[in-house]
Amino acid sequence: MLDFALIILHLASEMQIRLYTDGACDIHAENRPGGWAAILQATNQDGELVKETVASGGAQRTTNNQMELTAVVEGLKLLTSPATLTVYSDSRYVIDIARGTKKPAKNRKLWQSYFELAGRHMIDWKYVAGHSGDALNERCDRLAVTERRKFALPDPSAATATASDSAIQVYLSTQLNRKSKTTAWAGVIVEGGVEREVSGRQERVSELECTLIGAIRSLESLPPGKSVTLFTAQEYLSKGMNQWLAGWQARRWKTRGGEPVKYQGHWQTLQSLAGGRRLNVRFVKQRVGNPYFERGKELAAERLQHA
Repeated sequence: MLDFALIILHLASEMQIRLYTDGACDIHAENRPGGWAAILQATNQDGELVKETVASGGAQRTTNNQMELTAVVEGLKLLTSPATLTVYSDSRYVIDIARGTKKPAKNRKLWQSYFELAGRHMIDWKYVAGHSGDALNERCDRLAVTERRKFALPDPSAATATASDSAIQVYLSTQLNRKSKTTAWAGVIVEGGVEREVSGRQERVSELECTLIGAIRSLESLPPGKSVTLFTAQEYLSKGMNQWLAGWQARRWKTRGGEPVKYQGHWQTLQSLAGGRRLNVRFVKQRVGNPYFERGKELAAERLQHA
């Protein structure tokens, strides 16, 4: 009779174990909330999933590197016995130090935990570019962002897309074509019960930058002095205008980490356009069923098809 432990060992040798990890941090927010996620999978020789374990969490006053590394540490803790596995990460910081090509200058306690755990296993590191379409990387990213939001301070501008006391309401939408790397924006403007539309198309521009461009073009089309509420599907625009702008200015357009603020010219233009009027920028999470956002989505899709 075969020893049961040997059978288990033989089955384990035929398994492929992979660990996907990701971290996210809002370095611009006052409390710097972050989230991490790890997905551990075991598949057989035919590629069929045998077992999956998912873990996630978050913290305040953290960094993106800390969250990326925490995801790896917590992911390795999911292994109950020594194993041969592949770890997938979109963090060059983590991979370079884990491989030994660089030495850790910060986060030494976290790195100590990692090396203690990693010493039990045979690890092959694989870099996967973030937001490149890898299903498990994208899934990890969504989990990490969800955890980050749990630790974020409430956004004072967050609201549903309902009528406001502003004279003008702008509903801003964007659509991205990944293949052509083209982004379109559309603004549905409501003033005194009358609707009108503005839209545009940008080549080789990220969806975040296109959102800023769409906001600029929409505000430029409005008469000066009137109060405006701009409803947006991008938290980036809302937080930038409501929470981050003052800090960027105080640091001479540097992030908390000392890096230049991205799209500085766009932010300065938006700041200028907001001057002389009351501008309220609101992030809207639930947009399905709102006729103005539905129309904006259609309009942006049309601009993607026609230059």
